[in-house]
Amino acid sequence: MKQSRINLFWLIVFGCTLPLGVVLSTHLARRSFERVKLRGQTIRVKGYAEQAIESDRAHWSAEITRRHADRTEAYNRLRADREKLLRFLNEKGFDHNDVSMAPVQIGELIRRDEKGNRTNEIEYYKVSQRFSIASNDVRKVAGVARDAAGLISEGINLEADSPQYLYTGMNDLKLEMLGRATMNARDRADRLVSASDNTLGTLRSASQGVFQITPAYSNEVSNSGYNDTRSIDKKIRAVVTMEYEIR
Repeated sequence: MKQSRINLFWLIVFGCTLPLGVVLSTHLARRSFERVKLRGQTIRVKGYAEQAIESDRAHWSAEITRRHADRTEAYNRLRADREKLLRFLNEKGFDHNDVSMAPVQIGELIRRDEKGNRTNEIEYYKVSQRFSIASNDVRKVAGVARDAAGLISEGINLEADSPQYLYTGMNDLKLEMLGRATMNARDRADRLVSASDNTLGTLRSASQGVFQITPAYSNEVSNSGYNDTRSIDKKIRAVVTMEYEIR
């Protein structure tokens, strides 16, 4: 009787632990299968790097124009406007050597009759001249472009372009940011793979995405790359795509 009770006890213990053993072995088998399944496959991730930059070079250009029925008078008036313009730039800290002046352009507007047909009469001559300034003093160029509208009140016909703000160290910065973006991609891939009890293997492929240079607080992007030249303060973003083997 005593031996029967002992056998019954172990039978009960075995019956209770059997389901637990089945669950545990199933879990271990599944984890082992997952590891085997992942090995030899690859993981593709994107890496990012961002940095704020400040433009260190500025360009600004504009054109002055005069129209008159007499060509000589049109040119004389243009010359007077040019002197006013150069005085304005000098007051802003730019001497004549800082200003690039293009050759004077002369055009003619032919009069048309009441039917819209061209005649042999010249209605007026149009003379124009473009000028530009470039400087590493970005703020000074920005100030000139902003205040140039005051020349219009002096009777000068001025058509100004928007100033362009550039960063001259972009090539070196791009190389640095590619390295940082690559490290970011490696870290992302490592975190993802290590969560499944695997490790990263060799690098299978790597590709560089487009660089986005946007205003400092903008989220503008373009598939072909965005290159902002309107803002002094900018943000540059580099993207890379990396593919690693899983082992």
